[in-house]
Amino acid sequence: MTESTRGITRRGFVGGAAAAAVGTALLSAAGLAGCAPQEKGDMASTGAEEVTGGELTPELNPQDESYTTFTTDYAPLFEPLTIGSLTLRNRIVKSPAGSDTWKPEGDQLNENYLTYYENFAKGGASLVFVESAISKFISLKAQERTATGWLVEDISKIPTLMAPVVERVHKHDAYIGFQLAAGTADIPTMTLEDIAWLQDTMVQIAVQLKAAGFDMIELHSSATQLMKNMLTARINTRTDQYGADTLENRTRFTCEVIQKIKEACGKDMAIQVLMDACEENDEHLGDNDNFITLEESIENAKMFEAAGADSFYLRQSVPGMHIAQFAPDLMHAGYHCNGVTGFGTQVDFSQHFGGTLDGRYSGCAMLLPAAAAFKKALKGTVSAAGYLDPRTAPDLITNAVANGEIDYIMTTRPLTVDPELPNKLQEGRRDEVAPCTRCMHCHNKGGDPTYDYTGKGVELCRVNAATQRAYTEAMPEGYEPVPAETKKKVMVVGGGPAGMEAARIAAERGHEVTLYEKDSSLGGMLREASAFKGGHERLTDLVDYLTRQQEVKGVTVVTGTEVTADLVNSEKPDAVIVAVGGKRDSKLQGNDTVKVISVDEAAGDEVGETVVICGANAQATDCALFLLAHGKKVQMVHEGLKSDIDKEQSTWVRTFVTPQLYAQGVKVWNSSKVEGLTEEGLTVTNAMGATKTLPCDTVIECYDMLPNKELADALTGFEVYTVGDCDAPFNIAQAIASGNLAARKL
Repeated sequence: MTESTRGITRRGFVGGAAAAAVGTALLSAAGLAGCAPQEKGDMASTGAEEVTGGELTPELNPQDESYTTFTTDYAPLFEPLTIGSLTLRNRIVKSPAGSDTWKPEGDQLNENYLTYYENFAKGGASLVFVESAISKFISLKAQERTATGWLVEDISKIPTLMAPVVERVHKHDAYIGFQLAAGTADIPTMTLEDIAWLQDTMVQIAVQLKAAGFDMIELHSSATQLMKNMLTARINTRTDQYGADTLENRTRFTCEVIQKIKEACGKDMAIQVLMDACEENDEHLGDNDNFITLEESIENAKMFEAAGADSFYLRQSVPGMHIAQFAPDLMHAGYHCNGVTGFGTQVDFSQHFGGTLDGRYSGCAMLLPAAAAFKKALKGTVSAAGYLDPRTAPDLITNAVANGEIDYIMTTRPLTVDPELPNKLQEGRRDEVAPCTRCMHCHNKGGDPTYDYTGKGVELCRVNAATQRAYTEAMPEGYEPVPAETKKKVMVVGGGPAGMEAARIAAERGHEVTLYEKDSSLGGMLREASAFKGGHERLTDLVDYLTRQQEVKGVTVVTGTEVTADLVNSEKPDAVIVAVGGKRDSKLQGNDTVKVISVDEAAGDEVGETVVICGANAQATDCALFLLAHGKKVQMVHEGLKSDIDKEQSTWVRTFVTPQLYAQGVKVWNSSKVEGLTEEGLTVTNAMGATKTLPCDTVIECYDMLPNKELADALTGFEVYTVGDCDAPFNIAQAIASGNLAARKL
């Protein structure tokens, strides 16, 4: 058995610039979409097309990489906007989706919750929505006529309970909104008395929210919520005045709620309706009887507006995979997997959803055509879900606002990663905005706790390590690192995500930091990960951000230098943070007919037509999807269970990606042991003890990485920390968090 300490390759990507140029030229010659060089203004290329691998197979939903073009000054996003009686100072709004920060301490909101929402206002968002669609917060059960949950055990206490978060947001010259849902019920069997109770209770809550200082109410008429189901003929089979047989009847419940809230709270209480612009039966594509069309939804919106609604926030509806209603970019997770449903099928954006979604931009701004149609039909303001990230898609989103396709941006994930996004964009500091990489760890609640990267099943952020850790035992000081009491000389060894994050935080705290990297550029495993993942997760943006942070924070960067114990001893630092990456394990030797390579080499090496990957972790899964896109036949073998496949990814990425492996013919041999190579291929023994040879011409080794602590163990007399894959190999999120936490301890 041999081992390499290189981790995911630390050399120049695909053998350096020359190889990258050759790879790009080959793909361009093949006429592949998205292979042209990025425009000068783009912050980072995707990295995905700078590899050799053969000609890509034709795509159902061709992509247009120009959506990342950056020539704007963002001025249209910072024009004021009137919504009802409110005048927002800019067009960037934090949408009503949380990151699991609500953990009240008795009758008080905890500091994490309060600071989490305050940071959005402080960072420049003009309106901050607080999410309520969690049962422990508010649960309305119409047919039981009960309102339960922390906030409504006594509705009259709402002003006292919620005033602290209102004050935190208001003090930064931002408005605050509250998402109010009607819950769920069996609509056909609800009595008129049940309906009256529910409406009255919602109005009572709205009155108390106004007393608490809230400026806007958003009515949740999307997904599986009651107000949405009232609009849906396949669910609402009532035959009375609340049935779905006519426009007036199906909109009656929500219209009455809007009217009653306006009457009780005054016309100055702005009301927004969250609604589905169009639906598609994602579980059974094409079987769309009684699914809502764009035209029907616009007619519904007209009724809501006539009742007094001031604004509309649009989603797409995919009932089988609710997550994709507000994160439709999941339909693009995986290398060249565009339009995937999570059921092993693929949407054709030119036909499904009535052809009203734009699927060309890797899930970014998909609802712009639908929003534009709403804008033409309505007087109120309109926004949409669908990853409206102005850092990732500067010109696309800025022009959409400037041209009146949407009035404002509703977003959460990019703001959770960097709450200062609005201020930084307005100040011309886009290169200092921490990028969202669309990993979906921030919506991982309820996933398999074995492989949620915290091990606790909570919602965190891959890039912003403070999310969910602030004010916990791991990070009691909160979101902002505390200035160091004693300035130290710190060596950080390794320029991957863990090392760069550690250097960034250590320097921010006031330490004298030098970052060493043995390759000629920073990035480490992120660069090769980007090759296999493609441009969807924008990992090269993360490399660029962390690289820029070294300059911003005053870190001295030394590249092309492999650090030894002798070098450390000669530099005499006070502390050393070792982030050199993990080890690669190799168990096989190739023969005359079967080539054996490491996953590190797969993007730039000649790979045969039939491939077996040894391993089923995230790197192996990404590699498999990459090879499938290039027309290869792929099988995977690993000793773990089916549940281990792609284990380092978030629950939701796995949910959408794994079915694509099966749909494209990949056979995954779970609980199977590699026995060795023959002239025909790889011999394995399965869980039942049967031995089989898998025909192949290439075997790619991608076993789980191993720790690599040799350098750390060789250091004595220093304060030493090991972070990232060299300490506990797992994923990017864990690597960044370990670097951040280590730097806070210095």
